[in-house]
Amino acid sequence: MLETAAWNVPTTPSSAGLNAVMPLARPNGPLEIEVMAPADHGDLALLVLDRQERVLAEISVVPGRMNLLALVPDLARATRTAWIQLIADGTAVGSPLWITPLRGSPPVRTVSSTRPGTQDPYTRIVGWGDRALDPTDPQTGAVMGGWSVPDPVVTSGYRVEQAVDARLVTSEGSMLVALAPDAAPATVDNFLRLARSGFLDRTTFHRVVPMDREGRPFVIQGGDPTGTGDGGPGWNLAMEPSDLPHDRGVLGMARGDDPDSAGSQFYVCLSREGTARLDGQYCTFGQLRDGFDVLDRIAATPIGDATTGRPKDPPLLERVELVPAPPRSPATPATPAITPLSPAPTR
Repeated sequence: MLETAAWNVPTTPSSAGLNAVMPLARPNGPLEIEVMAPADHGDLALLVLDRQERVLAEISVVPGRMNLLALVPDLARATRTAWIQLIADGTAVGSPLWITPLRGSPPVRTVSSTRPGTQDPYTRIVGWGDRALDPTDPQTGAVMGGWSVPDPVVTSGYRVEQAVDARLVTSEGSMLVALAPDAAPATVDNFLRLARSGFLDRTTFHRVVPMDREGRPFVIQGGDPTGTGDGGPGWNLAMEPSDLPHDRGVLGMARGDDPDSAGSQFYVCLSREGTARLDGQYCTFGQLRDGFDVLDRIAATPIGDATTGRPKDPPLLERVELVPAPPRSPATPATPAITPLSPAPTR
């Protein structure tokens, strides 16, 4: 079971679990959690996992409050969210925690370009900080020498919260989304804020593009309170360099030409073939666990305006429910040594 003072997250009771008693910890201070277990508990351990459920660290524990940074010193050097999972007698128990270092994104590097096959101008992302997405690209090479030295990205603290999934309850059924705070922590936090406030409730999937110009399944798009494609929450997000590839069922943030113009509108990919070109240009932040049949039904909605992709009768996003994420079991056997938490290439 997980509770935090900072978030109103629904929980389900369990015989053993984690209780985050500090939702925020400073870089040099303690990062405290509490392990709860019944009196007859067996062997207890905490696993530090990444998104692929690879074991980064394993620690034997007993019930009570503890400083996670003292137990896993490498967390102090982490640049990405890690999952903390309680293991009781070899079985993953309860929802994991997200431990997210609070860090800014490196500056986005762009060039003016034209869309393939057209004369339409657009702003193309070519790098982050001092890293080029494709150093062999001629446009990138022409501008890299003029890039200013970016300020260092520092960790200002940690956010500790229960890992949650997002259930998108639509007029066509429900889709369950596993969020990826390690790929886009601020974007996930923004989506959680919108969901908790009810901002996304009763919005529509105002844009449905079942096929792109080459006949490849593309996206469905929603999250606009006006239903016009022009609405948003009243603020813009700084784009993050997510490394979650576009693929069938992956969620990303829709935006205008300015990379930092996303707000509340999001899309769900219908295929890797149709959306691979969006990698590095849009911020992805989650992936469907379940509900691909619902995704297909929304994609099959009759279209009223092929130019904009507006459906004749737009499907409804009735509400977004946040539910505790399932326990995470390691994909590989735990090693006795603590593996350093490697920095992400874009941080």
